[in-house]
Amino acid sequence: MQSMFPRISLFALFMLPACATPVPPPNTPPAESSLYQAKRVCLNTYQTQPGQVAESNMGKLMKCLAKATQKYGRQAYGPYAPIYMEGASKGVEAAQYLHEGLYTPDQFGSEIGLIQEQENSAILQKKAQMNAPLDPILQPVPANP
Repeated sequence: MQSMFPRISLFALFMLPACATPVPPPNTPPAESSLYQAKRVCLNTYQTQPGQVAESNMGKLMKCLAKATQKYGRQAYGPYAPIYMEGASKGVEAAQYLHEGLYTPDQFGSEIGLIQEQENSAILQKKAQMNAPLDPILQPVPANP
């Protein structure tokens, strides 16, 4: 029965904010706060000591973080959400490799670092695309008075 407790408490904690408050607008501190709180619940649930997660809990933690990103990421990250969602799914995959013994803990840590670097690079590219001027052919032609 104790094994059910974390699952039930996580579900309740994820559902409570959704029932109690309206959805915050995208890319705002309240939206980011919802995501941060959900990720904090994941970490508090699966860490064995502050800042430490047992290897056996790493897959559960990464799945929890991915679910939090799926649920709150669109609001918190706006146009960058797909980048973070892809990173979260890669993190789940890396945790699976750790569980299967295909990665050592050091390799897992390196993979997570690589995923974060890829996310940062993709965000910079997306920002550059969003701020880049349109090609001259695609720019609107001013109306003649």
